[in-house]
Amino acid sequence: MTQLPQVRVSFFLVGDEFNLDNVTKKMNIMPTDTREKKDCPVKQFAYTTWSLRTEKDSCKAVSVQFERIMKLLLGKEKIINEICNTYNSNVIFEIGIFMENGDRPEMVLTKEIILFLASINAEVGFDLYVD
Repeated sequence: MTQLPQVRVSFFLVGDEFNLDNVTKKMNIMPTDTREKKDCPVKQFAYTTWSLRTEKDSCKAVSVQFERIMKLLLGKEKIINEICNTYNSNVIFEIGIFMENGDRPEMVLTKEIILFLASINAEVGFDLYVD
């Protein structure tokens, strides 16, 4: 029996140093996680991060999980861009795919997702985990 792959999507605001509480207030969303640069164990790769993350969930397409996190962020494009400009930070999305026997989900980003990514000047990375 084939098991559906699981997908998790994460949104990160990443920069050298910025006020995490201020970002939370501006975004009006409680982050899933935050970390200050000074708390990173490897200083050469240290950044301050503010993030949102979906739970790992079984699905046939990465776009399903991506749209869940996008719903929280839609309408906040101007705020995200202001935060990035003010704090010289970047937006990164990470799509984690957890699969068995190579049973992968459909890895398509819809036009709506691509337009949203472009509107906030975001990067996207894919992490594949195969058991």
